[in-house]
Amino acid sequence: MPRSRGREQGRCGCPAGRARGKAGISALVPGAGSRWGRPPPPPTPPPPLLLLLLGWGLLSASAAAGQNCTFQLQGPSGTVESPGFPYGYPNYANCTWTITAEDQHRIQLVFQSFALEEDFDVLSVFDGPPQPENLRTRLTGFQLPATIVSAATTLSLRLISDYAVSAQGFHASYEGQCLGPVSGA
Repeated sequence: MPRSRGREQGRCGCPAGRARGKAGISALVPGAGSRWGRPPPPPTPPPPLLLLLLGWGLLSASAAAGQNCTFQLQGPSGTVESPGFPYGYPNYANCTWTITAEDQHRIQLVFQSFALEEDFDVLSVFDGPPQPENLRTRLTGFQLPATIVSAATTLSLRLISDYAVSAQGFHASYEGQCLGPVSGA
């Protein structure tokens, strides 16, 4: 009987092929494009909605990992730094520092280090409580800001960072300065 190559009918009626190894050993292998006589299942792509929900879940988890913080600082002097300084502040940070000096004092703020993702992460400085009408300046980028002296006894800082890139952050020292004697009648 001549030997055949290619597809043969197996014992159970399934299309099969025989593969011959180097030692002349034959093995029954499935036919091309079949699973022992059955067509292969079509590939199932993931539903678009599932991908959208997965992406939204990861984004939400990242937002939850952000940091909301509030600090009340008092005393004649101290330091202020972004969370994680010098290793980088978190994404989605929303932190506020309110520095209050003694009566008849104003606050001098001197930055020793400053690095925020330019235009996307911002440190806002307020003369008084952190309200829009008290906004003094907005700081961003990698240039060391000039010394800031408050107009009154309260100076507030608010750091807002976005969802992606972060930088080293900032480190500053503050000190209360006496306004001097009040002249009166």
